[in-house]
Amino acid sequence: MMMTPRLKTCLLLTAALFLAPAAYARNAEELLAAQANPFPPSEVADPLDPSAPMTTQKAVEEGSGGEDVIAATPAPQPVPEESKKSSAEQAAAQAAGLPQEEVAAPLPEKEIKRGSRAKDGDDLIGNAPTAESSERGMSQAALESSSQPLLDALRTAYINNPTLRAARAEMKATAEALPQAQSGWMPQSDIAGTVTSAEIDSDSSSGDGTTSRNLELSLTQPLYRGGRTISGIGSARDLILAQGAVLNATEQQLLLSAATAYMDVVLNKALVNLSENNIEVVSKQLEASRNRFEVGEVTRTDVAQSEARLALAEATRISAVANLKSSLATYEQVVGGAADGLTQAKIEFRFPETLDDAIALAEKNSPGVVASEYLHQSAEKDIGKVFGELLPELGLSASWDKTWNPQPGDQDDSATTSLSLVATIPLYEGGYTRSQVRQAKYVANQRYIEIIESRRAARQDVISNWENLMAAKAEILSRRSQVEASRVAQEGVRQEAELGTRTILDALDADQEYLDAQVALVSAERDEVVASFALAQSLGILTPEVLGFPEVSYNPLRDMAAADWKMLGLGVDRVD
Repeated sequence: MMMTPRLKTCLLLTAALFLAPAAYARNAEELLAAQANPFPPSEVADPLDPSAPMTTQKAVEEGSGGEDVIAATPAPQPVPEESKKSSAEQAAAQAAGLPQEEVAAPLPEKEIKRGSRAKDGDDLIGNAPTAESSERGMSQAALESSSQPLLDALRTAYINNPTLRAARAEMKATAEALPQAQSGWMPQSDIAGTVTSAEIDSDSSSGDGTTSRNLELSLTQPLYRGGRTISGIGSARDLILAQGAVLNATEQQLLLSAATAYMDVVLNKALVNLSENNIEVVSKQLEASRNRFEVGEVTRTDVAQSEARLALAEATRISAVANLKSSLATYEQVVGGAADGLTQAKIEFRFPETLDDAIALAEKNSPGVVASEYLHQSAEKDIGKVFGELLPELGLSASWDKTWNPQPGDQDDSATTSLSLVATIPLYEGGYTRSQVRQAKYVANQRYIEIIESRRAARQDVISNWENLMAAKAEILSRRSQVEASRVAQEGVRQEAELGTRTILDALDADQEYLDAQVALVSAERDEVVASFALAQSLGILTPEVLGFPEVSYNPLRDMAAADWKMLGLGVDRVD
């Protein structure tokens, strides 16, 4: 029995009607599950659960030189994602020219030396002394083998980006506030020499002249300055730690920008490939329409519709190429290298299981919150530094003075040595210092309010990025169903158009709907990756240690340790 084209079309449509509901049902169940919990239990670890395995365990020991010694246990081996794409997703990836994802082998354990600050005894921070509890219950992100180009780009940007290098130079400059404050304990010494020539002319004697020489050496040693030195040193340390938190925030923002630039290039390359494939499909449709028009099967209107769709496809490609060039320029500006060999990548961070846990972690660990807390502590100590100007001062002063030929003929030379204990008690300075004290108190109050503001900002940022990530995960499931259904509909409408039961416009619309579904899918996959990086930044865990290149991590504690009690020398370590 021979199967006619009409019978073949009917069978295909019947099969599509039976298969499509099942596909929609499966994806609907996955969509509901994703909305209930966007992060599968196998991919997360509760950072606030005491029974959860600790990624890093730091011990902070205060040395005599003010340096912190931090020991960190190696991170546990990550669990790579094990999932398979649906046939619709594979078809979209092939059409976009994207490589298929593979599962990477577990990462090796690494020893990580981290900066830390002690606050309540059990506070842990990120890769600098500026982020508390950055990885409690966190491990390295689960990386796929196709993610290596993305990690290489992030590592390159972390090392070479000019904005980040300038922030590190600013960090070194801020660290110099510590020896400046410590100089209040140090003595000051001066040496002065004078040569004096005098002519004597009087009525009783002839003119005569003299030349005397003087050398004076003085030394002063502060003993008590009203507590200003102690308060100043404490304020300087907190100011340096606050700057370290600002540097940490700059690093994480840079890594987010680099990841976004990377994914934009990957997305725009995929859109260019899809637009080129669409031009090829529409061109064939236009050729078929012209052939059918020549034999009288379709009208000139049908041909014009095909020509219009081809012009639209070409315009879409031009726009996609322009967007690709723009994203390439942004990539080169952020990362600092040519965008060669970029492939679709995905990194699964280990986020807290619930939104409330994520908010609690961000309110404690966000670099913005940490910086505001340190600035408040510094402002509180500035009050004592200014108030010390109203208190008595006690110092030791020593001097040696020698004069040669002070009085010719009467005294050849003289020498004087003195040692004094000097006490100064301020009585009234016109109200200037008291105004400074009030000003310092207002500043401290301002810094406290800024802590509240930074916590609210961290909360808002986490909620926004959490919802964006959850929406992106759910959208991908829906887009996969859309791609599959659009593909089935496209094939059916094409065959019906060949049989004359559908118009050419119907076939063109089906082609466009399939293209739109593919574009929406690759865009949703890009949004998921960017949203995961944005959420990691909001939580304060977007660090080189989590991303897998701790060997290049910059530790601001080293700058503070290098400047501690550095009272001699003019050389600096340049940030190239």
